[in-house]
Formats: sequence, structure tokens, C-alpha cells
Amino acid sequence: MGLCLASAGVVKTLSLTAFMLAWTHSVEKVEWQEDWRITPQGLEIVEARVKGSGAGMEPPPDARLVDGWFRWKPQLSKLPEVALGNSGVAGEWRLCTEDGCQTLSGIMGHPVGANVTTMRVCDGSPAVSDALALDAAMCKPGSKAAPDALVAACGAALNRETATAIEKIETLRVRAGAWRAKGERRRALDDYDTALRLDPAHEAVRADRKALFHEIEMQGAMMPLKKPAGAQ
Repeated sequence: MGLCLASAGVVKTLSLTAFMLAWTHSVEKVEWQEDWRITPQGLEIVEARVKGSGAGMEPPPDARLVDGWFRWKPQLSKLPEVALGNSGVAGEWRLCTEDGCQTLSGIMGHPVGANVTTMRVCDGSPAVSDALALDAAMCKPGSKAAPDALVAACGAALNRETATAIEKIETLRVRAGAWRAKGERRRALDDYDTALRLDPAHEAVRADRKALFHEIEMQGAMMPLKKPAGAQ
């Protein structure tokens, strides 16, 4: 049993049973840490800590102040997957073990940038493999699944260690279409860019990306024409 990290079509498997996530709060610029444990039922958060308090990082009522850190046990169920976003204004997530800390970019072997990194338990069991295979089957061009389901399915499909570059490109293209259906064009653009890093000459992805830029341009052109609420 270990931890699978997936970002921008790349999957890394770490052999460990516990780890700490650390990052810097984007507003207050102070350290935030979380201890996690890997269990057969999912990822379990053991403790959260923040060095101080302030906007957007108020400790809960049950937090204890110990050596300058507010400490508490978040009341969360075990999670099958955790998504780590990146605002780009406060440095990277860092994953720490008894051997030290590494940034996500260092672990993945490429700059993570604004791409979402997903964490999940991976142990190679048939149940996990079957679930990933079902997700991959849903994440196909022409799928009738709802956009939210497609985003989740494609994210899980990208976690498959056996996925080829061609499969990753197609998966990213399908997920980008789901992001567009949800109106999240920035995320769609990230997926197209990731796919093009795998194959810069991929005609279908290039065409989709061009169409997305046209959507963005049209949206920008239309905005000044919209009347304010209540205007005659």
C-alpha cells in the first residue's frame, strides 16, 4: 500500500504509510501543516496545525495552542482522493516524511504550475484496478456522462500507471471538454496545454484549444454589451 500522486498526466507512486503536507498561507504568509495516514479505507487526516491565526485561517474552537502552533483534529471521514490546487502566489505544496520534504514539482519531475495534483491510496489490488478501469471506460469521446462525473472519471483514468501517452492525451482532451461544459475554461486550457506537451503536433487538441480561445474572445467581446441589472 502506498500513495499515488497524479498531475498533468504523470503518476508517481510513493511507498509510505504516513506523510505530512506543508504549505504557506497565501494571505498571511505563515506555515500550515497537515499529518495524513494511508489506510485501506482511504486517506485519513490525523492533525492540522497552523502557526498563528488570521484571514482565512481561523483555528476551530477545539484547537490547542502548543509552542506557537494551533493544533486540532479535523473531523473528516477517510477520503478516497484529495485534490491539491495551486494559486501560484504562495509557493508549492511540500510533502514531508522522516527523510525530509520535497515540493510536488520535485516529486513529479516537472513543474506542476497551476495543474491540480491528486492524491489517492494505491495498492495494486484487483478492486482498485477494476475501479480505475471503469473510470477509464467512462472517460471516452462521446460519453453521455455528466460533466462532473467525467471530470472525476478522467482524473482517475490519469492515475493509471499503465496509461500510454496517447491514452493520456485523449483523456485530457475529454476532461477539457467537460471543464468547458462546466464553464471552467481556465482548467480546460490547462488540460489542452498538458496534452500538447505530450504531443505538440496533435491536430485535434490544437483545434480544440483554438476553439476554446475563440470562446474566450467572444465572451470578452460580449461582456461590454451586457446591460447592468435594472438598466433600461
